[in-house]
Amino acid sequence: MKNQNTKFLLTPSFTVLFVFILLLVSTQAVLSQTGVYVPELKLFDDKMNAILAKYNVVGGQMAITYQGRLVYNRGYGITDTLDKRKVQPNSIFRLASVSKAITSIAVMKLFEAGTIDLDRTVLGSSGILNDTIYQNALDPRMYKFTVRQLLNHSAGFTFNFTTEPLWKTYEIALATGENPPTNSFENVLKWTLKHDTLGFSPGTSVFYSNFGYTLLGLVIERVTGKKYEDYVRDSILTPLGIVDMHEGRTLQHDKYPNEVSYYTYPGAPLSTSIFTGIPKSVPAQYGGYNWEIMTPAGGWVASAQDLCKLLTAVDGISNRQDILTSATQDTMTQKSKNWPEYGLGWFVNADEKYHTGGIEGTATIIRTNKKHQTSYAILFNTLPEVYTPFYLEFMSMVSDEFPNIPTWPTLDLFDNVNVLNDFQDNSTITIYSNHQDSKLSIDNFPSSFQGTLTVYSVIGQKLLQKEITGARSSISVDMLPTGMYLLVIENKDRTVMTRTVFIH
Repeated sequence: MKNQNTKFLLTPSFTVLFVFILLLVSTQAVLSQTGVYVPELKLFDDKMNAILAKYNVVGGQMAITYQGRLVYNRGYGITDTLDKRKVQPNSIFRLASVSKAITSIAVMKLFEAGTIDLDRTVLGSSGILNDTIYQNALDPRMYKFTVRQLLNHSAGFTFNFTTEPLWKTYEIALATGENPPTNSFENVLKWTLKHDTLGFSPGTSVFYSNFGYTLLGLVIERVTGKKYEDYVRDSILTPLGIVDMHEGRTLQHDKYPNEVSYYTYPGAPLSTSIFTGIPKSVPAQYGGYNWEIMTPAGGWVASAQDLCKLLTAVDGISNRQDILTSATQDTMTQKSKNWPEYGLGWFVNADEKYHTGGIEGTATIIRTNKKHQTSYAILFNTLPEVYTPFYLEFMSMVSDEFPNIPTWPTLDLFDNVNVLNDFQDNSTITIYSNHQDSKLSIDNFPSSFQGTLTVYSVIGQKLLQKEITGARSSISVDMLPTGMYLLVIENKDRTVMTRTVFIH
């Protein structure tokens, strides 16, 4: 997120445990947005479209929950300026510093289980990372900061945009004998300990730190014995039914199937490539930063609807079961003495907690309000040149309007998938299992439909694909092991739908 001087920032017998009917996009909906039309919340259609137009933003997405129900879930604009695909409610975006809230949840879950002591030091002989390779710190204060101080940005790191080690993966790779850029945060940490000092003694001040949150990812890996993303997926995301949420990727051709493209403002300067070290040679959003290394601080990609699902699991509202106890949530939002507006990975204000994110090509926010029983996520694939009024406008758009909504919708979109205007024909599309031949069957497409059905793993790996022609199709899944998968149906122009399935 941009903050002060820092950026970021089957076996043959199986069962598919669901049968669902897709909600149709209302013919009342304006064509400039996708998703289910919700008359009670039409003002957000108008306001989001106005923001895109005013700030020359390519695409955006917004989801809202009330009392644990997903009551609004819309996409706006386009995912890519070349193919002109519309942003869908389930398109995924880079999150930038909203990722820090995800890391906070992961740490607090380990704290609740007794696996992490928030007040234990991170480095040094008595620290969590007590390896001898981390014992060469230039500054002995490096052995003094705790997990809690990493979470509330009081560990002492004061890296700005020009000194941030996360932005030096080309130089560090050359220094450590790797092919640039280094994808090893361990090597970045070793280099940093050898070459940098803290800006203040731990706990005495505060400075927003992407490096500190990336270090928390290494802490999680040490205490769990799993890769950071694997722990978050296995312990938090998958139990909540979230599968299309991933570590981000640096290059455009490596993006996930359902991921948008990213844009800067016209005339934005080029950046130094992390692959070649050549100045002013690449767009910042594609090659200026190493996304693979900074997931805990800013590298996750997700949809607004999945972020809302995560928010409702840590909001303290009784309508949906939380994954953290109220006591743990209180600890997570306890205000720092050096930064009263920030807790442990969240900005805090009265009854609400939130986090923003921003970097070239990305602007984001998540927010939950316990008193009003609401949560929301807003994501954009463009960061304007003058971004402060942009943030203030889309943040106040929600905060100003929520208290004035006379009647909240009663629907719940969490267990439904929206289809495009192609299917405004009063038909429904269903997916179900066929136990006799181990297939997934898809019925009730328009008879003229032509496209592809693809099954992906939860890490975005393409596993199966089949052409679809006409109203009915099926795909054999007898070779897939038990687990969760992402089903994507596309025609030649756009993604028609995605759906999470569980096969066993």
